[in-house]
Amino acid sequence: MKSYPQISAWFIGGHSLGGVSAASYAYDHQNLIKGLVLLASYPMNKNDFSTSTFPILSLSGEKDGLSTPEKIKETKHLLSKNTELVQVKGANHAQFGMYGKQKGDNKASISPKEQQDELVKRTVKWLNSQMKKSVSNQLTDFFSFFGNNT
Repeated sequence: MKSYPQISAWFIGGHSLGGVSAASYAYDHQNLIKGLVLLASYPMNKNDFSTSTFPILSLSGEKDGLSTPEKIKETKHLLSKNTELVQVKGANHAQFGMYGKQKGDNKASISPKEQQDELVKRTVKWLNSQMKKSVSNQLTDFFSFFGNNT
């Protein structure tokens, strides 16, 4: 982040265990990170965002055999009040990462391309909405500052 000072808003995300790691980093660096994207993943119990408004997008798969819909539901209490939960119909675990079949996973009922297209569409839409909120909050802070100091 220090190497790219021109970037003003950083988001972090990950799939499966990568999402667990991303959640851990985001939890410890909420002052630096603007939001978290969980792809078929959820935070560890020690990374409990439930008392915060930290922006989180959680994308899960209806057919996921590893980060199952039940497990996503069981860990929902760890997510912030500002979480968008999206279950992609027909999606499985392996097609989040496009690495082929995975032991314990279920067969997807949508193609890898359909799943990837839906994930990209949902992620870009969410990131755009977060950037608009960030700009809006910055403007509110700006006008509040000058409104109170004139």
